[in-house]
Amino acid sequence: MKCYYCEATHDLRPYGPDYSMVCFDCATSTPEREAESAAKFAVQLNGCGPVAVLDGTLTGPYPLEHYRRRVTRVKC
Repeated sequence: MKCYYCEATHDLRPYGPDYSMVCFDCATSTPEREAESAAKFAVQLNGCGPVAVLDGTLTGPYPLEHYRRRVTRVKC
């Protein structure tokens, strides 16, 4: 995957035009792009319901019900 604007391949998020992937530098390079990124993030966050998960993946926030946690039990 590459940034919609500069073709960078790192730290991409789906906050560009039509939810295209953009890097942080490009997403915040102008007030217009920053506003667009904030609006796209808000749409995703509000669509998650009352609790959202932010885990550092490229997908952005997602609903808690989709979070699958592996619990390892340790015998004491």
